[in-house]
Amino acid sequence: MEAPSSLLLLLLLPALGSLRAGGNASETRIIGGREAAPHSRPYMVSLQQAGTHLCGGVLVHPKWLDGKVRRSKTIQPLALPRGRHVVAAGAQCSLAGWGLTQQGGHLARALRELDLRVLDARMCNNSRFWDGNVTPWMLCLQAPAKDQAPCKGDSGGPVVCKGRVAGILSFSSKACTDVFKPPVATAVAPYMPWIRKVLSRHRSPPQA
Repeated sequence: MEAPSSLLLLLLLPALGSLRAGGNASETRIIGGREAAPHSRPYMVSLQQAGTHLCGGVLVHPKWLDGKVRRSKTIQPLALPRGRHVVAAGAQCSLAGWGLTQQGGHLARALRELDLRVLDARMCNNSRFWDGNVTPWMLCLQAPAKDQAPCKGDSGGPVVCKGRVAGILSFSSKACTDVFKPPVATAVAPYMPWIRKVLSRHRSPPQA
């Protein structure tokens, strides 16, 4: 799946910019994982500047498309959470992005995806990990292998659990595969009242 050449309007949570954990936090990219099947993630967004990918995003409303984008049958929004409960620890989820595929490497030419598991927030807040910086409105994540992780370039992309957007990737360690600094996403569910208020100006959000 090639990165889109035009910008799509995407869901941006107001908390994203304030969730960096001091000097250890960095933007995110996928290391490891696999190439996504063509058209398998029709909600994915590539936010670009001068044709260069900067970060990911997710389409949550069919009308939020840039006027210069040619509409395609393969483009469709991702379903939002049903309620306001954050995804529980142990949930199996996934993430996709066009970020760098290795530390200091190049941007991915095709969309890549990675399976993730939601970790217990208490463990992530241990002094050896994020030392209390993970709030109840965040998701602490772990890839299947130690040499796999999202990192710079994948921030803003959706954490997908059971076909719904559960989180927006926010920050990780500068050393992306640091097992003591797992990637962290902003949970979407707590922000649903605000999201639905914005979407109500157009029409009801997509339902699975």
